[in-house]
Amino acid sequence: VYFKLPMFVSDKAVKLSTTNYTYSGGVKTPAVSIIDANGNKISSDNYSVSYAADRKSVGKYKVTVTFKGDKYSGSKYTYFYINPKGTSITKVSGAKKAFTVQWKKQSAKMASSTITGYQIRYSTSSKMTSAKTKTVKGYKYTSKKITKLSAKKKYYVQVRTYKTVSGKTYYSSWS
Repeated sequence: VYFKLPMFVSDKAVKLSTTNYTYSGGVKTPAVSIIDANGNKISSDNYSVSYAADRKSVGKYKVTVTFKGDKYSGSKYTYFYINPKGTSITKVSGAKKAFTVQWKKQSAKMASSTITGYQIRYSTSSKMTSAKTKTVKGYKYTSKKITKLSAKKKYYVQVRTYKTVSGKTYYSSWS
């Protein structure tokens, strides 16, 4: 008596078209592709895909692939992320052993629902090695004064937004 065992599909074989999105207010649905243990692409006839609900807010979302038929069996899952929209620096003003950085204001609707605050990163290196970071809590702020710096040094500055959801913090890219 011969019987055929279902083929194995590793966790790494489930690929999403994109794993990181930037918040835009729209629902995100990444495309799924799957490779079996032999390196062959599995047809979508052999599985179904289910996505977490409310895939438009900043956070982490689960994608579940359930295999069907006699060739493949079981289920696998992976995640994708929606990160807050970033901002950009509008002005940096130098002072004695200090500087003030100003960034672009987010719209009130966008900011209150997707931004918990901002992070400012600064360094004397353009590659941001040994950079220091200051956090500004609250989406309404658009500037921060950084003090206690070395005199006659050139500083490089970047800003990003962040959102805390259920104890996990999601960041935009640096400006």
